[in-house]
Amino acid sequence: MRSRRAEPDLASILDSIASPTRLKMLKSLAQRKLGYSELAKAIGMNRDKDAGKFSYHLKKLLSNGLIEVDSSIGKYTLSRRGTLILKYLEKVEEELGQRSLMIVRRSDQLIEPFDKNKIADALVKEAKLSPRLAREVASITEKKLFDLKIDYLTAPLIRELVNSILLDMGLEKYRHRLTRLGMPLYDVIKLLKKSFQLKDWKIFFEESSGAVTREYLLLSYLPREVAELHLSGKIDIYPISGWIFGLFSKRFNLDAGDISKAAAKILEELLLIKHELRILGSEAQIAKLLEIIGDRIPEKRVISLNFSEKLLNRIGALPEGLQRKLGFLISLRKTDLADTPRIIRDLNKLQTAYVYSLSEDVGFSGFVLDQSHTEIHSIITLNLLGTALESRGEVDVMLSKVSDYVRTVIPILNRGLNLSMKLRGAGSTYSLISISGLLEASKYLARNKSQVMEEAIEIAAEILSEINNSIPRGSGRILLGGRCPRSAARRFKQIDVYRYGEKQLNNLLSGDADIYSTIPFPKLNRLRDLDHWIDLVRKLAGHFDGGCTLTVKTQRSAKILRELLFRINEIRKVNQRSIIILE
Repeated sequence: MRSRRAEPDLASILDSIASPTRLKMLKSLAQRKLGYSELAKAIGMNRDKDAGKFSYHLKKLLSNGLIEVDSSIGKYTLSRRGTLILKYLEKVEEELGQRSLMIVRRSDQLIEPFDKNKIADALVKEAKLSPRLAREVASITEKKLFDLKIDYLTAPLIRELVNSILLDMGLEKYRHRLTRLGMPLYDVIKLLKKSFQLKDWKIFFEESSGAVTREYLLLSYLPREVAELHLSGKIDIYPISGWIFGLFSKRFNLDAGDISKAAAKILEELLLIKHELRILGSEAQIAKLLEIIGDRIPEKRVISLNFSEKLLNRIGALPEGLQRKLGFLISLRKTDLADTPRIIRDLNKLQTAYVYSLSEDVGFSGFVLDQSHTEIHSIITLNLLGTALESRGEVDVMLSKVSDYVRTVIPILNRGLNLSMKLRGAGSTYSLISISGLLEASKYLARNKSQVMEEAIEIAAEILSEINNSIPRGSGRILLGGRCPRSAARRFKQIDVYRYGEKQLNNLLSGDADIYSTIPFPKLNRLRDLDHWIDLVRKLAGHFDGGCTLTVKTQRSAKILRELLFRINEIRKVNQRSIIILE
């Protein structure tokens, strides 16, 4: 009776990989299958001169089951055991710091450590390679990237290298499936399906052109220093996909002319306006305009209007899709707060958003839109919490970094404004610098002080003063905004979790927040906090010449608003360009 060959024990396996030569053989076979002569050449040996030595190492790996022979082609290949051993060896090398960590700037503007398994997964999913062949290509890609020692590693660059390797391996049909059309072919197909499902062709054209614009902006148009600040989460450029041709928001005055022509003009404008169109006119004009426009407003847009009872009564007859894209500004000076509960109930039934405003010179988004500032080109947001952590809690270092970031982005904002002027002619367009994580950053910087909250407010005021002092004054082209896009605050946290760890960030954020704060003031939760809240607003609100957003979060909002009305002049004195959001 034939006895089965004994399985090698752990000591034998460890002994077999202890030799640098045998380890090199394993790594070579991880890239592709090799014949006897090919393997010898791959590790720098001569098949004739070093035959004895090479044969010894080869038998050692074969006897321990780390490699095997593919009898169909007569070449050596890694066994399942060898693949597993090599995988854990690579992990150990990374943990011990023996391999430098490569950081990838992804297409969705996040950063992450390089992971060859993601390349393999993408090759299987997008190019339809077999898992084995995909792992082989991924291993070759990883080795080339390590050998090239590239400082600025991006997702498009990795895709180019993978395509080159596929060509070298004679896999042209697979490479064709990875062809980039401004965005990966796979993503184009998904976007087409989404457009057909929602029966909206504008989604495809807007998102596909936006992807091209975004990549061109980050890879070519912007200075590398600015692109790197954006990709690494120090700043956020918004709206990045519409930065070259579009606007963030615009103020539009209806004149006494033909409303049908105005409607056509507005629908044309909305293809380039990425967030808010503020429309001013008589109630009759606006009602007629909305009837003509119907449900043809692109997604993610807001038509903001001054609230009136007559308009409220008429929007119920409009398409539901349009009702959800309206945003009412309810004037605190013109509205009887006794009517507030009824107004809120009616607006909630219609799923129509609303805010309270202290002035008609501010838009639904909380930014200035007056006769001198009719268009907002873009917003660059500063990641203040990330900067505070990077400064290791040193206030002076933090202020210096913030000032440097502002001075770095000013030329880019001016460049965007000049580009907008070339496309649209001379106008009253401006851009914003906004902030995210001011409260969290200030508390972190004041953590060792005896009066943390009071000291945090003083630090917050110091940070805002530093930002304002770094912005050129006089032209009114760049203002400081008291609110930032939620997408910026969310992206900052996603990147900083990788950089500083989720535990540390969660200790600095309130509750289970998945984003940094988007406004520089805490929410007003209770009536008894009103005095302290107004005092804080008075200390900080005056810094925001681009508009200010305040938030009231309570079940009894009418009572708080009534109290606010008696003291609203205290806020109006420091910043009348404000809105109040009820949550």
